[in-house]
Amino acid sequence: MGRSFKKVIYVLMPFLAYYVVHDMTRFFMMYVLQLISSKNAGVYSYIRAHDTFVSGFISLLDMLLGALVLIILMKRDEEELSIWDYVNLNGISFYRKDRIHPAWFSWVLLTIQAVSMALGINILIKLSGLMEISSYSETSGAQYSIPVWFGLLLYGVISPGVEELLFRLIFYGRMKRRFHIGIAVVVSSMFFGLYHRNLVQGIYGFAMGMLMCLACEYVHTVIGALLMHSAANLTVYLLGITGVLGKLDSPVCCIIFICIGCLTVVAEIFYSRQSVRRFGVIEGVDHVGCFYVDPLL
Repeated sequence: MGRSFKKVIYVLMPFLAYYVVHDMTRFFMMYVLQLISSKNAGVYSYIRAHDTFVSGFISLLDMLLGALVLIILMKRDEEELSIWDYVNLNGISFYRKDRIHPAWFSWVLLTIQAVSMALGINILIKLSGLMEISSYSETSGAQYSIPVWFGLLLYGVISPGVEELLFRLIFYGRMKRRFHIGIAVVVSSMFFGLYHRNLVQGIYGFAMGMLMCLACEYVHTVIGALLMHSAANLTVYLLGITGVLGKLDSPVCCIIFICIGCLTVVAEIFYSRQSVRRFGVIEGVDHVGCFYVDPLL
């Protein structure tokens, strides 16, 4: 019992630490801005006129400070793991490659999967009516109100980078070394969904989180999940601000996009199984579920 409790605490510690720093930073920044704006009419006017940009900038700061704490925690890990050790020991290394097909094929496949699944799941949630009973409309309104250049930076680079550091590289990685891989995929994805704090994004995050874990195992690098995360975010953001996303909310579009996404998942599993079948169990090769891991090159 005590050992299991220690494993749970070890897995949850980065998530809790990130949340504390994230929320404390936001609270502190909001307090400072309120204090300054109460004494300076110019600052008050600017904040009122650019409230969504200011809120987005605070989000950027609290994510970056949270990421800094995560990196410090990794350096102080009880297993004395560096960021590269995390990548290697989790079986998702920058130094490994897929030997079944060229590397570019993997990246194209994951990009197609990210775009199609992001659109398909978004349309499915919209058709279900869940957006009407969720606070997502307020969140989406704020997301689309910030300057486009800042949105591309925040949703295409900063947010995917920090969230993949937390949820796939650290959280999923720690779980996978201590629990069954299926449990690691489901639980880390569940926390990824809860992190978004509203029903619509929670369901979307849970589904995409599982696909991102699969991507890590397929290409043996967390960059697979990072690519998917960035591509999915940018697809929804850019189509949202241009109004195209609202024109795709039909059952036919939903089925087409989800079918394309499912085909890419089948391809991932097929090529991974073929890798194991072709190369077999050789020295230095470990199996991760139905996937394989190359030795260090």
